[in-house]
Amino acid sequence: MRAIIGFFVMVQGGLGLAGLFFADGPWGVLRHWVDLPWPAYGALFVAGAALLVWGESDRKGKGAGAAA
Repeated sequence: MRAIIGFFVMVQGGLGLAGLFFADGPWGVLRHWVDLPWPAYGALFVAGAALLVWGESDRKGKGAGAAA
């Protein structure tokens, strides 16, 4: 579940950054709810990536422990 949430958070952060750097404003769903500065979109991207890695490593760790 962490990996799925992390993926969506990472995508929203990436879309926000990409829209701010390459277009007139942020892209994604978050722009409809809040007005965030570019460092916040970067933090969302990093936090989402961390959740994604944590979720995937936890899933792989549980699978390896069950096989042993």
